[in-house]
Amino acid sequence: MSTAGRHAPAPAPVRTAHTRAVVAALAGVAPPARDRDAGAEAAAVVRWSGARYRRGTLAADLDTPEAASRLVSLLTRLGAEDGTVQGDPARDRWRVDVGPDTPTGDPLAVRLGLVDNRGRPLPAPPEWLTGGSLPGAVATWRGALLARGALSDGVVTLDCPAPAAALALAELGLRLGVRARRAGSGTRLTVTEPTEVALLLTTCGGRGTAAVAGVAEADDGDGPASANDARATVAASRAGAAVAEAFATLERAGVDVPAGLAEAGRLRLAHPDLGLPELAARAEPPLSKDALAGRLRRLLTLAARHR
Repeated sequence: MSTAGRHAPAPAPVRTAHTRAVVAALAGVAPPARDRDAGAEAAAVVRWSGARYRRGTLAADLDTPEAASRLVSLLTRLGAEDGTVQGDPARDRWRVDVGPDTPTGDPLAVRLGLVDNRGRPLPAPPEWLTGGSLPGAVATWRGALLARGALSDGVVTLDCPAPAAALALAELGLRLGVRARRAGSGTRLTVTEPTEVALLLTTCGGRGTAAVAGVAEADDGDGPASANDARATVAASRAGAAVAEAFATLERAGVDVPAGLAEAGRLRLAHPDLGLPELAARAEPPLSKDALAGRLRRLLTLAARHR
């Protein structure tokens, strides 16, 4: 019997009613437009839930009916057959069973990146699955949050099935401007910065998910030195939220973002507290303030066309 990696899954965090409400909102967003990104999300749910795969049949345990139904929908889209959900509301457990594999095509576990073509377990999502793209990173993070994410006191905690999976997800988070930290070589990731928590949830689930989580408004920190600093900080935080929303819209629409616009957006997400002059100076190569502002405006305009 194969699992989603070589390591036994870490004990699942206690998911409060508040966390499950956030998960339900996350599960309600429109599915990825591209099959590749739908596969990345499904693979993350399967991997992070510690699903079992044996003789072509996959079984995953989730603690919300919304996440279970979304997983069945994603797997069906990928060609899986006979997907069912069996619920035990008293224990907050919903079992997803899919399979067996069809005689033609690659086995489901191979398509989900759980094992290689020789049946050997892969400890982390392979690069071909996440695609090296922003939509792939968003989809992978969304799937992991659906399966094992927890929210407490404004901090996102995510237990990963293996150290390699934790490292891969942390690297994907950097593409979103989110620093997911882990202690040593452990398997637990935490996102603690209020602005980054809000950006993560907005990017993966839209403003509705962030609102359910209670993090829709960015934290202004310990207090700026002046009123002008305060206004600049709030404006930058709002700009970061708008960029995160734009990325989420374009990801759902399956739109490839031009490299220059994507880089400008990632720069804003990575440094939500900086004004445009400081942000433009961090670009590679450095940009003028007006050039950076123009790219960000074009990014938001592109997203508006696909809402």
